[in-house]
Amino acid sequence: MRKWNRWLSATAISAALVAATALPAMAEPPQRTVPLPLTSFSDIVVDPTLGHVFVSSRTDHAVAVTDLSGNVVTKLSNLPGATGLALSPDGGTVFVALSQYGAVAALDTLTLTERARYPVGEVCPSDLAISGNRLYFSHGCNQWDGGIGRVGFNGAEARTGLVTGHYSPQQLASSPAKPGVLVTGQPGLSPTTVQLLREEGDGLVVQASTREAGSNLRDVEFSKDGTQVHVASGAPYHVQSFTSDTLAVRGSYNTGPYPLAVSTSADSGALAAGVDDDTSVRLFPAGSLTESRSYEVRGLYPAGLAWGPGGRWVYAVGGAYTNQPPALHVLKS
Repeated sequence: MRKWNRWLSATAISAALVAATALPAMAEPPQRTVPLPLTSFSDIVVDPTLGHVFVSSRTDHAVAVTDLSGNVVTKLSNLPGATGLALSPDGGTVFVALSQYGAVAALDTLTLTERARYPVGEVCPSDLAISGNRLYFSHGCNQWDGGIGRVGFNGAEARTGLVTGHYSPQQLASSPAKPGVLVTGQPGLSPTTVQLLREEGDGLVVQASTREAGSNLRDVEFSKDGTQVHVASGAPYHVQSFTSDTLAVRGSYNTGPYPLAVSTSADSGALAAGVDDDTSVRLFPAGSLTESRSYEVRGLYPAGLAWGPGGRWVYAVGGAYTNQPPALHVLKS
């Protein structure tokens, strides 16, 4: 899903050369499936520098970590209600929203241990997104008490209620190409509402809003260049694209019924879309609305897609509604 993770320091880029050995070998099959040590799925983020995939689970209170081939490296526990994930701009930290603890945990991407825990209030933090040096989180414990807050990378200046009155915690996305802007999507309502929020002073203001994003929203994502916002909702039966200034309809990707996940490659600009169907992951080259490849991932989870480094691999988490534990599918693009 939809996290800003591409600003890497010189040290981190050097480390990427070492991590390259963890990339899936080209001789491997185009699809590899590895069971995860979890019973549910919340979010996924890829660290392209040190070569890890992080998968969170709210009900397991844990984050599973694999290498880029999908092999399980470790499982971090004692993370109450682990939901949203975000990778810091320098690649050194994965932040985890602890929805059942009123905090955000900071995981060290080198040691794969919890470095710190930042209290943000008893507001049930949910999804995460990064803009500049600010970490934003959606929050809400009950219907119609949803909002958006933020906290510094060091845990300072935690604030809630920058935006209030949401039905439930929003889906969030940000882009380094659109500094100071967040896109938010409202799950659970029909029709849904998608908004562009702009940093102004010490707060957030609505730059644009639309109710043309369908019903039962599951995922939102910026394009690589930040000019478009992609939305996956249960209906209509395609991933819609909107301009990232006024949220005017730009186009659509023909995915078939019940879109539930969308992710764009920060390297190639290609788009991956997921639907609630047997052929559930469809890939579209950058700048094209024509599908180039598809994969079967049974029970793809909402917002369960992420791209690996170089735009060569897509990671998909399946197993929803199958009575099977979640599994990480490594898909060749």
